[in-house]
Amino acid sequence: MRRDNTHYFIYPEYFDKSLKRSEGRRLPIVDSVENPSLLEIRLAAEKLGLDYEIRESGSYPRQWWDPKGLILVEKKESKLKTIRKISFEIEKNIKPALEKKRKEVKEAKKKKTSRPKITASMKKTQSEFRPKRRR
Repeated sequence: MRRDNTHYFIYPEYFDKSLKRSEGRRLPIVDSVENPSLLEIRLAAEKLGLDYEIRESGSYPRQWWDPKGLILVEKKESKLKTIRKISFEIEKNIKPALEKKRKEVKEAKKKKTSRPKITASMKKTQSEFRPKRRR
């Protein structure tokens, strides 16, 4: 990748609570997020009013075999302050909103795929299934 002096490269690994600092996490565990996605980071950057660009094929250099993508964020403050603001936004606003939306979609699918219950009056008897004999 080419050097870019106007943007920060921000990877999902910076926010991941399950990683150690030596594996790429940049924040303390208290400020980190569980399993962050590129979508959550994008929504947080959007909500903070940051200029960003997404590269879905990129991978964190320490984990080059696992391409999770990256986001380029315009330099306004220090990189650590930007990462902290994004993490806070994900934890307080983005994650709960996405969870609520997922629940709604799951319930809608459940209602859509559920079969109507058959009552005793709706059941057919054996004689109704047999074809009538011709004489």
